[in-house]
Amino acid sequence: MTERRFGPYVLQEILGVGGMGEVWRAHDTRRERSVALKLLPESLGQDPEFRARFRRESHVAARLREPHVIPIHDYGEIDGRMFIDMRLVDGPDLGELLKEGPLPAERAVRLLSQVADALEAAHSDALVHRDVKPSNVLVTANDFVYVVDFGIARSIGSTRTSLTITGATVGTLDYMAPERFTNQPLDGRVDVYSLACVFSECLTAVRPFRGDDLPALLYAHLYTDPPCPSKVVPTVPAGMDEVVRKGMAKKPEDRYSTPVELMSAARRALTADAAAHDVAHVQAHPMAPETIRTAVPDPWVAAQQVHGGYLGAAAHKMGVVSAGGVHKSVEQLPPPSWGPGGPASPPAQERRAGDGPGRRTALIAGLLTLLLVAGLVTYLLWPAGDGDGDTAGSTAEPPVEPESSSSAPATSAAPPPAPLPSIAVPTAVGVPIAVPPTPGFLAVAPNGRYAYITHGEAGVVSVLDLTSLQINATIPIEAGPPRFVTFSPSGDRAYITVYNADYSRNAVVFVDTASNEVTATVPVGHRPFAPATSRDGDRLFIPLHNEGRVEVLDTATAQEVDSYEVPPNPHWIAISADGTRAYTANHESDVITVLDLTAGGRVLGTLPAGDSPHSVALSPDGSRVAVVSYDSSDVRLVDTATDQLVATGPVGLRPQDVTWAPDGRRFYTADVDGNTMSVVTADTLTVTASVPAGDDPTSVGVSPDGSHAYVTDLATATVRVFDLTG
Repeated sequence: MTERRFGPYVLQEILGVGGMGEVWRAHDTRRERSVALKLLPESLGQDPEFRARFRRESHVAARLREPHVIPIHDYGEIDGRMFIDMRLVDGPDLGELLKEGPLPAERAVRLLSQVADALEAAHSDALVHRDVKPSNVLVTANDFVYVVDFGIARSIGSTRTSLTITGATVGTLDYMAPERFTNQPLDGRVDVYSLACVFSECLTAVRPFRGDDLPALLYAHLYTDPPCPSKVVPTVPAGMDEVVRKGMAKKPEDRYSTPVELMSAARRALTADAAAHDVAHVQAHPMAPETIRTAVPDPWVAAQQVHGGYLGAAAHKMGVVSAGGVHKSVEQLPPPSWGPGGPASPPAQERRAGDGPGRRTALIAGLLTLLLVAGLVTYLLWPAGDGDGDTAGSTAEPPVEPESSSSAPATSAAPPPAPLPSIAVPTAVGVPIAVPPTPGFLAVAPNGRYAYITHGEAGVVSVLDLTSLQINATIPIEAGPPRFVTFSPSGDRAYITVYNADYSRNAVVFVDTASNEVTATVPVGHRPFAPATSRDGDRLFIPLHNEGRVEVLDTATAQEVDSYEVPPNPHWIAISADGTRAYTANHESDVITVLDLTAGGRVLGTLPAGDSPHSVALSPDGSRVAVVSYDSSDVRLVDTATDQLVATGPVGLRPQDVTWAPDGRRFYTADVDGNTMSVVTADTLTVTASVPAGDDPTSVGVSPDGSHAYVTDLATATVRVFDLTG
């Protein structure tokens, strides 16, 4: 096609045509960049009212900074024709994806949750999109979503647009809320309706209502019941029918109040479906006695936990939190009771489908009897051992009773056992373990016997015994809210970063793990995030989020000995196996920084890392660094031999932490908005499982032998345990 000019733009290729104009791939000669240029119909330029509204509301749309809102570079009018200059995105729109068939429910929820975030941001600025449809949702190769056409949105409170403009609404009629056909004021619930329509289509690849003209579709939106996706595609979880039904309610007041509320309900339906499948699997494949020892390391303790009431944790939400770097607000509800003798029933959303009181009682009674018998025999007959060799030779110990904050599991100088081979699909072990409120981050000790968990709002670090699966100590952190923790290589010391809400208190707390006593509190720069130690344990590296630098402490003297400048907002740091390199995830700079530690922390280079890189982790053999990016929901691998990116792939929604399996074949991500733990094959970056992990999974720790993973769930104040070896 012959190139033509439009003001400073060279129009190169037409990307799409619709009722509201044309979209071109164009070259901006002023800024020397490629853009997507939307040219509105010339007829609209003759309407003074529309032109005024276009400028006013394009200004609002252009200032939106939500990551999933397509960035608007410029807007205006050239030769009487209005235009919008937007970021050029390589990737199909959702409509093109649906030509290949329905999306799996999990992927549909993941994609449309990003749409919901974009719409929510617009609504908070009093802007309603009004044209949510598959063609306005762009999907990148990593399943990162951009929502387009905010530049022709309308302010909340405005009324409908005339339907007499030829072609202007042909593409939107399938997704229009009933009130769009009336003269009543519009608010964000019109977008909730449209998003529910799109969600139904994602699950079925069929438009929500049949009909190709205005009268037929108008009647359907006003009077026809919403579709039931599970009746169109039997593999769709039945709970999605209710989500679509409520989202497409005829009256705005009967719908979900916000797009995020709609997609939260969809995620709950996914979780409920997964739980139902778990129950069906357990009933179809009862656990053989010889497998109990693998699934529950100490059967006697497990039986005591069941008998003692460890059947779940009361669901709760705290206020706006940033424990462990969490990026979301959660609803305020009363905190649960926690610790030994805690809640005696699981939260309502975690009760398994189909479990009536009789069945549940019988199941628990049968399991309790089985565990008690197996545990008693094992306790009496297992040979003694040193506890550091093969699991088969370990000694069953009685459950550890809760003690004061001065008690702790003993450290061990013995080398950890050889890592067990990881599997593609882990299984949940037991029920969630109740812990103090706001568990933000968990780190497993080098000897694998216990874990430290930070609780920002509670102001403590709890000690989770990984044999008894009980909290056996809590450590008050008087310096401020604890955020992240790492251990010395020998495990004799823990280092805990601390900062408060206004960043007026910033420190690293040194803890003796033999006594659980604080031995030093070291003031550091603003907002210390996730630290790491050198392999010899002599140096502690602390990323300072608000200062764009890494502070280095001598662990023997607790004094600062170095300071390395890095791009803004470093979150995480990993130190290479030979101690010559460091890799930081620079959250708001969207890069990974490579530091040469032999040259005083000189920056060797930066690598692109998607949107908001959050956590980094070094592979067990030291050959690769994995980094997860929070806002683009993907993972990248860096080859430490070349310091180059070698692979990129999608993971669950909003990954916040990444941890390797000790065998190096897989790694695990805590997906805080996806409510999952993703299992990723390291060679291909294939997600082999997305395991339900609570309402707000914030971190994942793995035992040194690779047998189990431990995931903190911020919302329910629990830790979930997963068997990684089958």
